[in-house]
Amino acid sequence: MVLVEYKLHKVSKNGKKAPDFIMDGGYWLSPIDNTMVGLVEAEADRDYYIPDTITSLSRAEFLSRQLTIHASVPMVSRDDEGTETTLTDAQVTEQAGAWYDSFVV
Repeated sequence: MVLVEYKLHKVSKNGKKAPDFIMDGGYWLSPIDNTMVGLVEAEADRDYYIPDTITSLSRAEFLSRQLTIHASVPMVSRDDEGTETTLTDAQVTEQAGAWYDSFVV
């Protein structure tokens, strides 16, 4: 599987959905450009078309994406009482890296 960045497709006046080639998606929405990430089959494993405009993300590229989002719209954590704390770059990198390592096979 390959991690890709994509946007939703418009399917009706008010409806949107993930492109049909996204196997598992809807993760890490970017408020900067409304992209999110998801998985597609590796090119060697598929017999269908995926547009060339879809961006594949390596681990380093994914972490860079997350830090870019964080620089524009700071990511926060919430404690049990709902108090928000802004994450550090190191915390964003750690959380995103752990997600990537457990999710992208």
